[in-house]
Order: sequence, then C-alpha cells, then structure tokens
Amino acid sequence: MKLLRLNPRHWSLSKKITSIVLAILMVPVFSISLLQEIEKTLVESVKDNLALSNRLIANQLVTNISWFEQSVLPDSNAFFGDEFFVFPISSSPVIDGFFDEWTEHKSYRKTFSNGTQQFSVLLGHAQQSFLVSIEVEDDKVIFPRLDGEGVSDLLEIEYKTANQQYSTIYLSPTGAGEFAVKVARNGELKPDWRYKAFWLNTKAGFSLELQFPSGVTPQEIKITYRDVEQEKSLNYQGVISSTRFDLNPIVWPSPKFANFVEQLTLKPAQRIWILDKYGRVLATKGNLKTDQLQFSRNIVFNWILSNQSTIESDPRNGLLQINTEATYRALKGDEMTRVEYLKDTDNAIAIAAYPLAEGNVVKGVLLLEENVARVQVLQKKTLLKMLGLILLVFVLVVWAIFWFVNRTVGRIKKLNRAIEEVVDEQGRMHSPLKVIVEEEGDEIDELYRAFSNMGERLYDYNEYLEKLAARLSHELRTPIAIVRSSLDNLALNCSNQEELEIINRALDGNKRLGEIISRMRQASSVKEAMQSAEKEEIELVDFVRSTVNGFQSSFPEYRFVFETSLEQRIEKISVELFSELFDKLLSNAMDFCISTHPIIVQLESVGDGFILRVSNTGPTIDKRNLKRVFDSLVSIRAKLHSSGTNLGLGLHVVRLITDFHGFSVKAKNRDDLSGVILEVRS
Repeated sequence: MKLLRLNPRHWSLSKKITSIVLAILMVPVFSISLLQEIEKTLVESVKDNLALSNRLIANQLVTNISWFEQSVLPDSNAFFGDEFFVFPISSSPVIDGFFDEWTEHKSYRKTFSNGTQQFSVLLGHAQQSFLVSIEVEDDKVIFPRLDGEGVSDLLEIEYKTANQQYSTIYLSPTGAGEFAVKVARNGELKPDWRYKAFWLNTKAGFSLELQFPSGVTPQEIKITYRDVEQEKSLNYQGVISSTRFDLNPIVWPSPKFANFVEQLTLKPAQRIWILDKYGRVLATKGNLKTDQLQFSRNIVFNWILSNQSTIESDPRNGLLQINTEATYRALKGDEMTRVEYLKDTDNAIAIAAYPLAEGNVVKGVLLLEENVARVQVLQKKTLLKMLGLILLVFVLVVWAIFWFVNRTVGRIKKLNRAIEEVVDEQGRMHSPLKVIVEEEGDEIDELYRAFSNMGERLYDYNEYLEKLAARLSHELRTPIAIVRSSLDNLALNCSNQEELEIINRALDGNKRLGEIISRMRQASSVKEAMQSAEKEEIELVDFVRSTVNGFQSSFPEYRFVFETSLEQRIEKISVELFSELFDKLLSNAMDFCISTHPIIVQLESVGDGFILRVSNTGPTIDKRNLKRVFDSLVSIRAKLHSSGTNLGLGLHVVRLITDFHGFSVKAKNRDDLSGVILEVRS
C-alpha cells in the first residue's frame, strides 16, 4: 500500500497539481533569496569602500580648514531674506544681455514675484569681478522720456560691502543696449561708468547683465523692480523685491573648494559635496548617472542595463543646501554611512558623511554619494547567469505539465466520446454507457465508473419510459372499451334522470381518458417516426400555403391569413414530420385565439435560412414561462375554445421535430401584448 501511495499514478488530481505548482515555485524562491543575500553583502561592501574614500578625501580638506575662514559664509539665522550664492563663471564674461556664460548655473536662478509679475536673479564672479544677471517678465516696458516727464521702469540694487559700506545703484536706460548705471550724489542721479551694464529686450520683458567695479565684493544685496504700466505716469504701479526685510546675505564660497573638487577623480555614478556648518553647498562634482558604467561587453546589453539603472529624478540635484540625517549627524561630529532608497523607485544611493573639524569645532561636512546601480546590475547579471539553469528546470516542469494536462484532457475526451456514442441528438440512449477503467486510479477514473453506472441505470430507465406509453395505451384500451360499453348499456336501460346524469359524467371522463391515451401514443409515435424519417426537398411556400388553405376549409369558424414576400423556397425536410409540426402550431393558435381576430402565418427568408411565424390574438405568456411551454406535460395558458384534455404535449412534439431538423423554436409575446407568436427558425 505504501508503494502505491508513492506512485504518482495513484495520486489524486489535487496532489498532482499541487506537487507541480510547488516544483515551479521552489526555483524562483530559492533564486530570489540567494540574490537578496548577495545584494546585502555587496551593498555593505560599497558602504565600507565609500566611507574609506570619504575619510581619505576629508583628511586632505582638514589640512586646509582655513579655506572656510577665507569664504564669506554669513550666519543664516541672522537674516530674514533668502541667501544668494555666487557662482564661478568659467569663461570670460561678455556683458551683452545674453546668458550664454551662465548656462551651467541656470537651474540655480532665484525667482521673485508679486503675483502678477516676476523676475529672476543669478550672481557670479569672474576675473575679480562681481556679476549680476536679471531676467524680468513685463508685458510693457516703459523707458524714461527725453523730456523727463513721469516715471519709468526701474531696477534698484542696494548692497553692502565687507567694510559695511552701503550703496544704491539705479538701472533705467532710455533703450536697449549698453547704458550708464546711475548713483545718487548730492541728491541727484549721476552716471557711474565704473559699472558696466547691458539691457536686452525679450518677448516676455527684458534681460540685464551687470558687472560691478573690480574689487567690489558685496556681502549683502537687495534687488527691487519698480514697474510702470503707462507713459507719463507719476507713480509706480507694481513693486517686486528680493526681500521685504533688510538685505539678502551673499554666500561667497572660496574658489579653492571648487579647485579642490575639480582635481578629484571620482568613479562613475559618484558625487561629492563640500558643505558649510549650515549645510550650504560650497562645491560639488559628479553625478549619479550610470551612463559611463560598463555593465557588460555586449553594447546592447550594456545599454539596456544602463537605462534600467538610471535615476530619472535625482532629489538632490541642483540643491544649494542639504539637510539630511547623515548631514545632521556629521555636523554633530559623527561619521555616518547609510543607504537611501529614492521615493517611488527601486534606485538606492549609498551615502558617507564625514565632519570637517578644527579641534572640536565642526566647520563643514564632506558628503560622498554613490549610485548602488553597480550592485543592482551585478545582481541582474547573476540572475542572468542562473537563467540557463532556471530555464532548463522550467522546460522540464512545463513538459511535465503539458504531459499531465494532455493525458488528463485525453481521458476526459475519451469519456466524452463514450457519452456521445450512446446519446443521440434527441437525447435518447440507444445503448448502455460502458467505459473501461483501471481498478485503482484518481478522480477521473472514479468519474468513469460513476458515469458508467449512471449510464446503465439511465438506459434501463429510458427504455422503460419509451415503452411505457405503448404499454399503457395497449393495456388500458381494452378496460376503457369495457367501461365504455358498460356505461352505454346502463344509459340505455336507465330511466332515472339523476342516475342518467351520473352515467353521462362517467362517459365524459371515460372519453377524456381515451383521449389521453391517444395523445400519449401519438407523442410516442412521433419519436418512433423520427428514427426512420427521411428528408426530401420540397417547395416550402406552396407547402405552407396549401396547409393554411386546408385549415381554412376545415375550420371555417376561424380566419387564417398567410403573409410572405417569397415566390419560391426550396428546403430539405421530412414532409410527414413538418406537417405534424405545422398542424400543432395552428392547433395551438386555434385553442388560444379570439375567434374575431385572424390567425396570421408569416414566412420570410433570413440569410441562408427562413423564419416561420404563427401569431394569434389572445392571452399572453408570462416571461418566465416562455421557454417552459415546449417542455413535456406543461400547459401554461387556459384554452378559450377547446374543451378537450390539454396535456401540454403539442408544443413538446414541435420541439422534438425542430430538433430533428436542426431548427430552433421559441415563443414570445406580441409587442403590444395582444397575443403570442410561435417562431420556427432554420
């Protein structure tokens, strides 16, 4: 018995399917768990290497800690306005109103707005000169009038230098191009040609470049734009300022920081930041893109892996101040390494933060980042190496599933063929169901045995039912005749009126019983006729018309109407059976029609087939019973005219005949609910 249980042939279907599913799931489960462990180990290795590299670079910066003192790094807590950063301009500046030399820093432009208008500012330095670029959005620029009437659009710049010298300059040219910057002297605005400025009109307003005199290095600044909407206006209609309180502080990183990071050699997908004690960016280099990473010797494969590992949205790209947990810990004097996962992505970044301190005083932070894509791609490459083995296992498993499913389907088809061989189109069993099965097996073998047993019982019962009507009609005909003759004799010899009424009621009951036997025999004879019926080609239109005319002659109390647009229609049918079908349809219509209304017969062509409709006015059929009217021994409507016994066999015979011909039949109520339509469709 134990050996039989170990043999998969004798397992149940649930056990077989479960074992196959578990076999499939085990492979990826083991593979994923292994790769996760490999990834954890590699990420820890990346963190350790990053921390070591960061510590070595930081040691070089600590020896030059004085660079922080050489930078102008104002206290952020002492100012209300936003800070301005001064960016190094690599190329020689050309003051022409175009911002070509500012391109690499354009993402750092600060924008100020009053709700309807705005301007943006970017500060820089090159060749010992302080530079300002301003872009103003103004749909109508008003220049000063030559006659001096009214006010014009005006840029006002206030600034303080390191020795607390306060100055204000005014920029309002008479037109586009280079113009003189004005300063207030003795209560008047006079040109100061030490400043170099250029005004350029744009579609949105204007752009302006300004170069301060050599050696002038503002530590604080405030920029205000005063807007005029109409010429000759005496007042400014709009004012936009970079700050509402005091001046904006200016952060001057030492250029030595920028030179230091430029000399560093970073790995691909690495980035370094030098921050001051407020987390402000003093210098940065590198990016987290994986374009330069070499994942594979195959160019196409390398391109695919590179695209999969690229960080689409870098949250710290372009920031001028970084406030993270790693930065905060480093400013407290603690070295820290960690891995951050970017929001809504699978990308991860390894971070190493190291404090740059002089004694116990932290002056800044060195932050080194690396895209962990290298590890993630290594994980993918490892997965690809395992693909061969996994693919082999999957092929074997799929083959096992295919074999199992094919064998199971074959066994089910075998059962289906056995059932179809013993049941004909009319649902009659002409032989018992016999299916050979193994002594022991799974649920399908049990199903074989169950169907075989059920088939034998159904065959015996079906044979009994088929012979029942003939037996009943044969056995009951003689007793009914005897009862009939006896009642007739009693009626002839009876003189009592009450007894005579009783005898007449008994005669009526005997007559109805005879009709029942006749109709049961009729239904049985139809089934027997279908076994030997042969189809032949007839002209359907003439056939239907002659049948309708015959009914009109036989039943003049009814009115029959035949409607058709066809002149000729050849169909291959059994004339005897189809005549029986048409007779049942017309008889049913006569039983339930209102005699003052016609019975309408319609014949029309639809595609390659035809539709025969018989419609009568009278009681309708409830929707839930429209399909049941064709079942055996079902009668839904109350007859209006016939007083005979209604067994519900007439429409059942109609369905048997339509099934034999491969037609369909259905009943439906008229749209106006005035009667019923019986429809035969080929």
